[in-house]
Amino acid sequence: MMWLWAVPGGALIAVVVVDVWLTILHPDAEGPVAGAVRRSVWRLSSFAANRRRRPERTLLVWAGPVLVTGTFLAWIVPLVFGVALVVWPHLDGYHRVAGYGPTGFADALYFSAGTLTVLGYGDLTPDTPAQKLLAVCIAALGFALFAALATYLIELITGLTVRNRFALAVHDQVHGSDGVGLIVRSLTAEGVDATRQRCADWAADLRAIEDTVRRYPLVALTYRPRRPDYDLEPALEHVIEATVAALLTARCATWRGLGPRAEELAYTLLRAQDTIARRYLDRTVPRTGGGATDPGDTNPGGAPSDDADQMLRRLQSRLAAELGDRYDQQTSRDGLVGVVLARSVPFLAGLRGWSAPLVTLRDVDRSSAGAGRCD
Repeated sequence: MMWLWAVPGGALIAVVVVDVWLTILHPDAEGPVAGAVRRSVWRLSSFAANRRRRPERTLLVWAGPVLVTGTFLAWIVPLVFGVALVVWPHLDGYHRVAGYGPTGFADALYFSAGTLTVLGYGDLTPDTPAQKLLAVCIAALGFALFAALATYLIELITGLTVRNRFALAVHDQVHGSDGVGLIVRSLTAEGVDATRQRCADWAADLRAIEDTVRRYPLVALTYRPRRPDYDLEPALEHVIEATVAALLTARCATWRGLGPRAEELAYTLLRAQDTIARRYLDRTVPRTGGGATDPGDTNPGGAPSDDADQMLRRLQSRLAAELGDRYDQQTSRDGLVGVVLARSVPFLAGLRGWSAPLVTLRDVDRSSAGAGRCD
């Protein structure tokens, strides 16, 4: 009856293969094992960071490496055990060097790990053609797995670099203000053509960020940088403010040429928000077709439409105060402006709730910087 151990062994192998295939090779999916590890590590890290009297950013900085390592181990260890369970019932028939002694499950683990890593020491080798074919298949599976992990790590570092550069660029462009101030400075100091180009560049950057979130949900937002100016959340908030400001100023006769680029940025932003919400907030951003929002169409813990109106009034007053008579628009939340506000306000509320420890940590970092200290 020893052969029955091959059934759970084969099941373990199948689970790992499917999970790796979904996570690494499928751009729109995440394996259940990888997703469970990602959520567990992030929640534990967030809980540990919040339990400190002074929030500790280092705990969240290490969440990314722990998450990647934990995910890889969650694939490799079950695969080694699965192969060992398949091989174990037939291990007595394997050729052994003189003095090797009787075999047990530890020897099956030894053979499994050695074959999967394509090492194979030769002290325990298959004899029959079927056993040899199985060993070749195991070695091929191990080689494919480790090659996929290495490729994934390389692409992962590239995606993180794109994310960090985007966040740092937004931070440097805003330099102490916000998205509205950036649009105002760009229009008044650089002109509408430069502002159009800025909107186009941000749209391209957001597409790259969305692709990173979609393809690498393991780490796109949970792999935290040590420096807060690399955080993606405040960068997204500034871009949302800038997008609404660009849409509003494009309604004015003076800057009407900004309209097409502002709309491109808005649609790119909405799609990126939806992708982030699906991956990390376990829900989609509420969709609306016009300026008014459905009272029941808000995220749990999110903000109702009144908050969107409040944000619109705040942005309108800023634009009117800084642009003067050139800004001749009345407060209205119709068209694309209404859609962006209606979906961005609950998105930001959900993102703040998901990254609550980071909000606290950013406040601490700002107060430290004001006191002349660095992180």
